[in-house]
Amino acid sequence: MARLNPVAQKTDAKLAYTHDLTIGLPPERVSAHFEAARDRCLKDAALSCVLVASSIDDGPRPSGRPQAQVQVRLPHESVAPYIAFVTAPLPGEAAGDVVLRRQSTRADDLTTAIEDGGRRLAQLTAYRGRLDELAAKPDPRAEDLIRIAQELAQVQSQIEEIEAKQRGLNQRVDTEIVSVALQSDQARAGPFAPVEEAWAQAGQTFGASAGSALRFAIASLPWLPLVMIAVFLIRALWRLRRRRRARIGKPLTEAQP
Repeated sequence: MARLNPVAQKTDAKLAYTHDLTIGLPPERVSAHFEAARDRCLKDAALSCVLVASSIDDGPRPSGRPQAQVQVRLPHESVAPYIAFVTAPLPGEAAGDVVLRRQSTRADDLTTAIEDGGRRLAQLTAYRGRLDELAAKPDPRAEDLIRIAQELAQVQSQIEEIEAKQRGLNQRVDTEIVSVALQSDQARAGPFAPVEEAWAQAGQTFGASAGSALRFAIASLPWLPLVMIAVFLIRALWRLRRRRRARIGKPLTEAQP
């Protein structure tokens, strides 16, 4: 079975990694894998895992296609062990019961955003220092103190906002997001299982049929002028034949008593 092996890039770029996995399972095993993936994040302190989101849709009964979603935030060193766990069979399962259907990794470059935030934070901090110096001067006027206090409050608010944004950006760089989609490869066994299966594949079937119809229409376009010419010639020959029959039959009709 394929494995997703994230590779940490040791560069100066500030990259935030996101991994997306889609795992195919028997319908009766989706719930167990959902609980295992969720509980591994919540209960394994060594992973330093944060559960971002989790949901499960057990599908309609008695048949249906269960599906679940688990999204976690992990430090770099915990990504590979967690992915290895969620893509492995649980005790009592066969290796073929868990199939990694799709996997992808993307990296958002936050270097510019972090650097711009750092520069803006340094400017505001320096400005706050100058305001503090003005406020500390001896015998300031009351109106000057009021204006300085108002400006200090605005600057402090901006500094706290940028610091919070910088913490969020740095957290994205220092950790990675792993999203795991658990899907059943087939509907549950039951009297309506074929109906559920057909309904689940309705979009794919419609798309394939529409694609075939579109290809046929495009392939027919070059022949359309020839078909129109052939129809015109056939109609013209038919009319000519009818006229000839009318001319031949008219004298015979007039000669009859």
